[in-house]
Amino acid sequence: MDRNTWIGLTAAALCLLFVWLVQPGTPTANPDVETLLKTTMDIHDEAMKEMAAMNRIGRMLKKETQTLDPDAPRADSIRYVVQAMKLAEEDMYTWMSLYEQPTDMPADKALSYLEDQKAKISQNLADIQAAHEAGKRLLPH
Repeated sequence: MDRNTWIGLTAAALCLLFVWLVQPGTPTANPDVETLLKTTMDIHDEAMKEMAAMNRIGRMLKKETQTLDPDAPRADSIRYVVQAMKLAEEDMYTWMSLYEQPTDMPADKALSYLEDQKAKISQNLADIQAAHEAGKRLLPH
């Protein structure tokens, strides 16, 4: 290999080593913080999966409303559930936009912050699940 190739490979290796050693965005090494962070992210991941399923049902219901009389009781029920789905989805995106990794916080502040975030995302998961279940009940059998 020529000299330029070795220089490029060395520079790339040093960059990778730096990224591997520094790992920006990693929370404190406190095990309680790490556990709570993982629990919070697991709830978020579950909510995202549930939201995808909820949105599939929402699309089916919206399509059905196009064939219904707008004044029909079923159309009202569908609109109500679709609105609940929309609100749950908006709440998820709001949570995600406001969430910040507690990277530079002392452990006690990080724990407090994550407890609050866990409560918020848990409520969002419950709202998504409720809207999803309501939508499933409205699907034709």
